[in-house]
Amino acid sequence: MAATLKQVVDDCKVPGEFLSDGAEVFLTHTEDMPVSAEAYWSAFRDFVELQLHMEGHENVRVLKGLGEVGTVVSFYYDPTDLAEGQREMKLVEKDDSTRTWRVQEAAPNELYKSYEMTIKVEGTEGAKVTISVRFVSAIKDRTQRRQDIAYHMVHLLGARIRDILNFIVREKMGGKHRFDLDIRCSREKMWGIVGNFNDVTWIRESTHTVVDGIYRTIYFTEDRSLEVRLAWADSSDYLFVYEGDNSPDFLHCKYYRGRIQFFAVNPNRVRVTYDCSFIPADDSPMEEFKKWFVGALNSRISWLETTFSEPKPGEEGHNPATGPPAFKKGAYSTGAGGIVRGPLEDVWKAFRPFGRECMEYWKIYDSMEIEAPGNDVVGCIRLFKTSKTKRTIRERLEWRDDDSHVEIYSLLSMNPPPPVEMSNVYTTVTMTAVDEKQTEVKFECTFDVSVSFAVSSIQSNQKGAYMACINGLQELFHSEVGTLEVVVGSAADLARTDGWFDADPYVVVAVNDGKPVTTKVCRGTQNPIWDERFQLSVTSRTRNAIFTVVDRDTVGQDDIMGTANVNLDELTSGKEKKMALDVQGGGTLNVRLYLKMHDKPKEPEGEKLITSLAIPFLAPVAQSELDTIRNEFINLITSFLGPGQKYELSYMTRLRTHPDVALEEMPAACVPMPTPEMFTPHKTGRIMQRLMEFIGSQAQIFVRLAEVKGIWDPWKANFSGYLPANERLIEEWQKDEEFCRQYLQGINPMVVALCKDQSQIPAEMLGLKGQGKTTLQLMEENRLFIVDYAPMLGVPATPGKFFYAPIVLMYREELAGGKSRLNMLGIQLTRDKGKNEVYSPESAKTHPNKYMFAKMHVQSADNNLHQFLYHLGYTHLGMEPIVVAMHTHLPPDHPIHRLLLPHFKDTVGINYLARHSLVSRIFPITDPMFATSTVGGLVMFLNEWRKYDFMEMSFPEELKRRGFDEARSDGLEGYFYRDDGFKLWNVYKTYVTGMVNHAYADDQAVQADKALQEFCKMTEGPGQLHGFPREIPTKKLLIDCLTNIIFNSSAQHSAVNFPQYEYYSFVPNRPAQLSSPMPDGPNDMLQSAVLEALPPPQFTALQVLLSYMLSMPSQTAITGVEAMKEVYPDVHEKFNKELLDLSKEIKTRNEGLKGEGKVAYTYLDPENVAMSIDI
Repeated sequence: MAATLKQVVDDCKVPGEFLSDGAEVFLTHTEDMPVSAEAYWSAFRDFVELQLHMEGHENVRVLKGLGEVGTVVSFYYDPTDLAEGQREMKLVEKDDSTRTWRVQEAAPNELYKSYEMTIKVEGTEGAKVTISVRFVSAIKDRTQRRQDIAYHMVHLLGARIRDILNFIVREKMGGKHRFDLDIRCSREKMWGIVGNFNDVTWIRESTHTVVDGIYRTIYFTEDRSLEVRLAWADSSDYLFVYEGDNSPDFLHCKYYRGRIQFFAVNPNRVRVTYDCSFIPADDSPMEEFKKWFVGALNSRISWLETTFSEPKPGEEGHNPATGPPAFKKGAYSTGAGGIVRGPLEDVWKAFRPFGRECMEYWKIYDSMEIEAPGNDVVGCIRLFKTSKTKRTIRERLEWRDDDSHVEIYSLLSMNPPPPVEMSNVYTTVTMTAVDEKQTEVKFECTFDVSVSFAVSSIQSNQKGAYMACINGLQELFHSEVGTLEVVVGSAADLARTDGWFDADPYVVVAVNDGKPVTTKVCRGTQNPIWDERFQLSVTSRTRNAIFTVVDRDTVGQDDIMGTANVNLDELTSGKEKKMALDVQGGGTLNVRLYLKMHDKPKEPEGEKLITSLAIPFLAPVAQSELDTIRNEFINLITSFLGPGQKYELSYMTRLRTHPDVALEEMPAACVPMPTPEMFTPHKTGRIMQRLMEFIGSQAQIFVRLAEVKGIWDPWKANFSGYLPANERLIEEWQKDEEFCRQYLQGINPMVVALCKDQSQIPAEMLGLKGQGKTTLQLMEENRLFIVDYAPMLGVPATPGKFFYAPIVLMYREELAGGKSRLNMLGIQLTRDKGKNEVYSPESAKTHPNKYMFAKMHVQSADNNLHQFLYHLGYTHLGMEPIVVAMHTHLPPDHPIHRLLLPHFKDTVGINYLARHSLVSRIFPITDPMFATSTVGGLVMFLNEWRKYDFMEMSFPEELKRRGFDEARSDGLEGYFYRDDGFKLWNVYKTYVTGMVNHAYADDQAVQADKALQEFCKMTEGPGQLHGFPREIPTKKLLIDCLTNIIFNSSAQHSAVNFPQYEYYSFVPNRPAQLSSPMPDGPNDMLQSAVLEALPPPQFTALQVLLSYMLSMPSQTAITGVEAMKEVYPDVHEKFNKELLDLSKEIKTRNEGLKGEGKVAYTYLDPENVAMSIDI
């Protein structure tokens, strides 16, 4: 489809004077419109809304103004397959008297040095619209510049006129309707038909079409025809837009536009969205016209489903090759993939057998047979035994497609059964060609499991088994290990094959596993001279080079004159060898051979796999990963028994499964773990006690699940015994006020920001209102707040999990008595091309379930962002390099060592535990839990870490960046993280200032402290803590830096860690993942669909467990710090008094809140603030 438009552009004749660099281009175009001039001019009343309906304008933002003259909008301009880029457009004229509208490029950009578009509307009953553009191109490439000018000439000017007409028809006249249907067919197959401008087989009763540029005439039965034009096409979005004018006999419309787009539901089901705009031909009332017109269209749209849907399994005439079986998709999934260096058909041929032939490459099994009657067909069952565990496993072949190279099989049983029960286990294997010589092999398994603790282990075991298959296939298709250069020189005394006649000889050269090459033919001679050079690929299976001398016959088959063979073992790499080969059949063949082996043979990807660990079925894991753990453990034991382990920095290595993720750029870690960082027996006992409390509380959970009554009650079943329920949150969590309150007082108070910049607001959200005020009015009154989850944009998707990068707008709602609170304006989940849907309290009146589901998607995004970025990343990982640098360069009696030491208690130890559990290289237990999966979360952190600045992210600076200050000029009430945080920051700063003033007489003393300066260099350099001062020359910078360290290690971590159980234990409030995207279509979603998207209650134990474990109260509160007690007792006493005074103040405030029925904020009460990151 896009190719059709591009061809028209290529065929366009552009005047030569337009093509020179810096030339001004002027173009004009006029069309008559099927609406009155007044109706057409009405489109220009709202400049911003009009931009949202322009095809090719993406991510529209309003930079200035409210739609009046002077308003500036920005958008990304993306015409299909042509030059694209960011643009800013300013409205410079809107004259109602002359009906003239003019916009200009606000500033030069990479597309245009200057650009002006003018639209003039004339006439009365019928509008005559003239559009003109005047621009100077900034495109440097002459070909691209010509294409852009031609695109304006043949398409853009007319398309803009009709985009505006379409806006009027839809939004002003109501001539629109949308159809949604699902078709049992792949998206690629449907797009292959509809996306072909020459194919009209998808249009009912059509016979053929004639295409002329962007126009096509569709012919139907009964001698009818319809001319339409291509309005827009985008293959990347599977989108096609077409228009028709004045068709009173066929469509009964004087204007019609169809917009058809395809969305993949799964590999074999496509959702079709058909959105049409129309004007009745006889000017009949729109609602009356719709009654029969929509019905007539509906029959045509439904025809698509009946025509292109493939039969369901079990239906008459069903062919397994036409579509996969329907099966229940499990709550969890495992994926693995790799490249096999072999042609697609060859790799599929090797993989295709379902029985014992698999053992040739899948070498982790002792035996494999297809059960009687032994036919390798869909429905057959194979029985195999694992080499390591000796477990017998039965699997059924559910589907096999030799055209698409896809196979699906299911797990039937395992004997003896594993420790946990698995169900709905289906594995899909897909092969696609990378190029002629390489094939991508992908495994995806979906399953349910009785105990969610086991998910990570199961996934790792499955991935290992799948990689064993891929690596085994690779061994069948050995990669290149060298090259053989062959020069076929000449031959002498070749035997005659045609009596006394001279031969016409040529030579075929081949290695025994490669494609042969052929020399030229020498005519009429038994002593030919070819002197031709060839280069052949040598693999690890190559043993011989074979030379076949052939006589070319003009009639009949060519005759073989003889052969010669060279064993490659006779050759030495890097040395040419001349050889006179005896030709079997007679004669001599003279050749030169040059063998060049690669320095390091290219071996198949992956490493030797072994079986082991945890749940011992389907359990191969990479040896190198186990070696890493083993070596760390050996070093830990050795240092414990010996002199101890030094504090040294180490960098994370890239994962074998994700070599593109640069984990070495993360903050450096302390590996191996020094002996002093090992947990005390008491600390270890408390952790185990907490774990056993959770396990004990899970008793009879299935009984509680069976007794539930309310729709949300299943997620309350975890609350029992030691696990209390947050009854208030369970009662209030669906309310907008509670949703907003959690941004100020909940687990992640780090993302809400005062909105002061209009460009931050998506254009679709400008129409939202709160207390009768628009978003821009609220912004002008300092009452608009925004949360932008942009860090989620770069996160790779995981099959079966769905997440967005939402934008949330809230406002400060004014209440009686001078009070206020934060309340909801709206949510935009997507940032797609065109107009994005906004969910708001207003839309909740008609679509309550969609609105609730949108809020749940926001909270899911917030959960992932909080855990990987603000909790794990900025506190746990970000502080560890400082710990190592302190122990390395600051001696124990150094005042800064004394000051910081209590704030680093157990930090290295807890991080060590996290690296081998939460984000383990082998069994990351966060992987099945979070929407981003573990790698996606680390990718998000890495992207943000590259922009991180330690000093700029200090508490006051970070709040300032978001529009908050100590004076509360933002006017927001109840933001206790801000209020308590500033008070605690000031206490810390006074404490640090006292220490620094005692230890350093002046700035010169600070600068002369070599130990301090080396500490800084190590932290910023090898420690990779961006923005940490590389040197500290002044007391002021030292005070700010030390205050920041202590605050991050104590207060900041406490604020983002300890509320976890309160807000995460009731999973619907903040689900870590959701299994469904927002549904398309104009109707509300079912409440059951919302429930099904949540993790099943029986599989949420991991989220509850982690929230309970990580919320374990610290026994070393900040009020117990005695670092300065002996050396600077006055500093210590003042610090301790200020902490206790602040604690009393916060407790008094919280009691007042409780008396008002509000939620107390206890997390920055000094008596609750841990002195270090110790959990």
